[in-house]
Amino acid sequence: MSGGGGSSSSDWRGRGSGIGDDDKCAIVERTILASPVPALVATLSVGDLLSIELDINPRKRVVAKNRLGQVIGAITSVRLVDIIECLESGHSYDGQVTSISGGRVGIEIRPHV
Repeated sequence: MSGGGGSSSSDWRGRGSGIGDDDKCAIVERTILASPVPALVATLSVGDLLSIELDINPRKRVVAKNRLGQVIGAITSVRLVDIIECLESGHSYDGQVTSISGGRVGIEIRPHV
């Protein structure tokens, strides 16, 4: 069968629910930090909370910072555009460290509560 209408479960940006911007920003996602700083990774433990923030210098990117405000690594995600838009509109996110294997750091991004 063909046809349109209905809801699309293939909308990777989470849109189409009709609920609005806040629904788009209810992001919970697991990812791996890109370009992690080895000396700072060595200070992390599974369960640690990182702050997910928008960094604009030297270019716009989303980063994970420790409690001291040091950039641990960058965030890569299929929802990166949404994360940036949501951060710019005032939403905030945490990243909980879920795994550490050498320099590879897994985190779960979720709204800050």
